[in-house]
Amino acid sequence: MLIDTAQFKPKHLADDATLPPEQTALIIVDMMRRFCDPSWLGSGSKESERWFTSELQTVIPNLRSILDAFRASGGLVVHVVNAKWTADAREAVPYQRGRDYDYFDSHAMSVIDELAPQREEIVVRKLTSSAFTGTGLDYMLNNAGIKNVVLTGQYGGACVFYSLIQSREFGFTNYWPCDAILHASALDQAMITPLVGTRWATLASSAQVAQAITGQRALA
Repeated sequence: MLIDTAQFKPKHLADDATLPPEQTALIIVDMMRRFCDPSWLGSGSKESERWFTSELQTVIPNLRSILDAFRASGGLVVHVVNAKWTADAREAVPYQRGRDYDYFDSHAMSVIDELAPQREEIVVRKLTSSAFTGTGLDYMLNNAGIKNVVLTGQYGGACVFYSLIQSREFGFTNYWPCDAILHASALDQAMITPLVGTRWATLASSAQVAQAITGQRALA
C-alpha cells in the first residue's frame, strides 16, 4: 500500500502572510522566573542545564521580538503562569501536586522581567498544563473577537502543546513560532515540531510572526 506523504508535510507560514492584529492573540506560556532558571530546569543534570542555558538565550529574545510586535500593532497579549494557591496544592491537578512550585504572584512564579506584563495585557493563572483548562481563556478570546492564536513559551512538548490541542478544539487557527518555544530536550524538539506542523498549527519563525502581525518586512 502506497502512502501519500504529501499530507504529512509540515505547514509553514508564507513570507507574505498577514495576521490581523484585531483578530490575533499571543499566548506566552509559563515564562516565570523559576521556570526560566536553567539549574532548576536541569534537575541536577549538568547536560540538561547546559541545554536550557543555551536555548533560553535564544528563546527569550525571540519571544520578546514577537511580544514587541504585538504591542506595536495592538494585538492581544496573554501571559499564562502556573503555580499554586495552597501549601499542598490540593486545588491543582493531581500530577502537579508535590512539585517544587511556589505560590501565585510570588517572585519565583511571576513572569521574567524581559517579558513582564504591561497594562491591558491579560494574565491567566492555571493549575494544570493547558492554558485553557479551567481558566476561561477561550471565553475571553472569543469575546475579544480572536480567530488566530500564536503559542509561545514552554515546554513545547507539554504545556504549550497541551494548550495548542485545546486551542484547536475551541476553533482557533494556530501558529507555532519554532524559535520562541522552549523544549525539554533536543529529542523532544525534533519530535514535536514536525508533528505540530503536520497536524495542528502553522510553523513559523519569530521574525515571520512579527512581520505578519505588523505588516512590516524585516530588513535583511
